[in-house]
Amino acid sequence: MTPKRIVINAVSAKSGGAATYIHNLANSLAERSQEMEFLICVPPRVAQMKIAARNVRLLETDIGHQSARRRFYWDQVVLRRLLKQERADLLLSSSDFGMLFPPCPQMVMIRNPLFFSDYYLRRLLPTKTLRYRLEFRLRRRLIAWTARSSDLVMTASAAMLADVRRFISVPESKAAVNPFGAPLDRFLAPPRLPRDEPQPFQFLYVSEYSDYKNLTALLRAVQVLHERGRRDFRVVSTADPRQFPDVEIHRRQRDLDLVADPRIAPYLRLGAIPYAEIPAAYQESDVFVFPSLAESFGHPLVEAMASGLPVAASDLPIHREICGDAAVYFDPLDPADIADKLTMLWDTPAIRADLARAGRERVVRHFDWNRHVDRQLELLRRLVGAPESAVQAAAADVTLLRGKSRAEGEPR
Repeated sequence: MTPKRIVINAVSAKSGGAATYIHNLANSLAERSQEMEFLICVPPRVAQMKIAARNVRLLETDIGHQSARRRFYWDQVVLRRLLKQERADLLLSSSDFGMLFPPCPQMVMIRNPLFFSDYYLRRLLPTKTLRYRLEFRLRRRLIAWTARSSDLVMTASAAMLADVRRFISVPESKAAVNPFGAPLDRFLAPPRLPRDEPQPFQFLYVSEYSDYKNLTALLRAVQVLHERGRRDFRVVSTADPRQFPDVEIHRRQRDLDLVADPRIAPYLRLGAIPYAEIPAAYQESDVFVFPSLAESFGHPLVEAMASGLPVAASDLPIHREICGDAAVYFDPLDPADIADKLTMLWDTPAIRADLARAGRERVVRHFDWNRHVDRQLELLRRLVGAPESAVQAAAADVTLLRGKSRAEGEPR
């Protein structure tokens, strides 16, 4: 049988979770889907990864770094030529934007939460320039057009799908929720042993820097801890206000001032950590804190739970869906509440142990990366004409997992 040809448009996967996702997906596709051939369009940085498989090819393009106008032309014209040249059976647009009139079936993954997040729209978008806000609304309209032109719209969480549906009509027949996951062989380490020598209690926050990642509130919580007389701790974060200096971030100067504040600076260790070293960072920490105001999934939450770290997270529907009872939740706009929850975890080893155990069990049950890939492949097979039994199995699996996430993630 002739292999089905799938083109994956991943030109936006320039960094962070999007780049990690495509890297992991490409290697998994090579191992688990020999009946398909994949051409993945990726930025130069991602194109450097090595794929030892005959059924996966990478096409390098820097279009994701160019202007919105050039990107639109590439998506609608250049990509069309490529699809026809490759005789593609399916286009998978992996990050929000896709073709408005695709020449073959299209599946789009809606992943950027900012276009649909209530927190972002009410509190952060109004701080942006007029040009930014106009472009923002145009981009959201393009996402809506892409969704209408697609045969399947996928999100990584039920909460994200609900947010999308506040702005875009996505009928049940075209919607799928396929939660992401973590490669458990990388993060699922044995329970951590006590350290040989006393060290400061360590809070970890893994994230890129942006205003919606809410580093400001965490820095102010550090100040609250200092003012309450807590001293023997540190905060390690990959979010650093010196990152991405060309990106418009309203809170940057405020965060730079906080980072330099003598009541805060001694407790901080900020800066990028190579992805290969992230598992060790989890193992070296005591609590994972996640103050983000908007997420479509939250990969670090799953990685932290898999690593046996207790989690403190913003009280958002998406975080409750992912973490359930394996986390404590705080008001992300209240530094004192963040400090309260961190202090409670710091002072209560029994609660930390219970959360760590619950988190590891939850990840194994719901967020194994291989199960995500299997579901993704079944959705692709459905769109290119897989047997009906496989389609029904995939749909049942996705629906069942989505239902569990809603039930277990309900606020208590």
